[in-house]
Amino acid sequence: MTSGTGTCSVIANQPGNANYAAAPQVTETVIAAAGSQTITFTTPAPSSAANGSNFTVAATASSGLTVTFSSAGSCSNSGATYTITSGTGTCSVIANQAGNSNYATTQATETVTATPASQTITFTTPAPASAAYGSNFTVAATASSGLTVSYTSSGSCSNSGATYTMTSGTGTCSVIANQAGNGNYAAATPVTETVTASLTSQTITSLLLLQPAPPMAITSRWRLLPVRA
Repeated sequence: MTSGTGTCSVIANQPGNANYAAAPQVTETVIAAAGSQTITFTTPAPSSAANGSNFTVAATASSGLTVTFSSAGSCSNSGATYTITSGTGTCSVIANQAGNSNYATTQATETVTATPASQTITFTTPAPASAAYGSNFTVAATASSGLTVSYTSSGSCSNSGATYTMTSGTGTCSVIANQAGNGNYAAATPVTETVTASLTSQTITSLLLLQPAPPMAITSRWRLLPVRA
């Protein structure tokens, strides 16, 4: 069959000879149908991929016709390049060949498991190397995911959010930055900075209160002595 459409006439002839006249021609008709084709991934998709990551596939059709690509689920695609758009679910990598007059349409699909992306924490305003008892300091940190960082403490300090208070003059204070992750990002490894607690200086002030003495009364006494001649 040279085409996937139309009909094919199968014709039988016998022209005869000196003893036989030509035989009546006999014809059978075959309806042409589009041939089947298959798609093979020559560069397959990975079994899993992290949110935000990219990968590229390649595929060929047995017909030699051009393969196109589409996607469904936890990914998008631009041609043969796919981007994972979620940290959960599955991505369908779909290779298509629409067929033509000679070949029927066909499709092949590979499935990729979406996984959360990793993230890291960086201190943008670090803790001091040391801090005195009773003093305060404030830190700041960001996560590569853009998610909000939370703070905890242990040792010689306490904290309210990103502000830490030294609760002892000895030991160390652990300033801990955390990011718990979500559906698209795995929990970040906590990042800890250590602050050495130091003694707070003190001063002594002496207050001498001087009060004036009470007034003293002076009494003069005179005595008259007799005068002798």
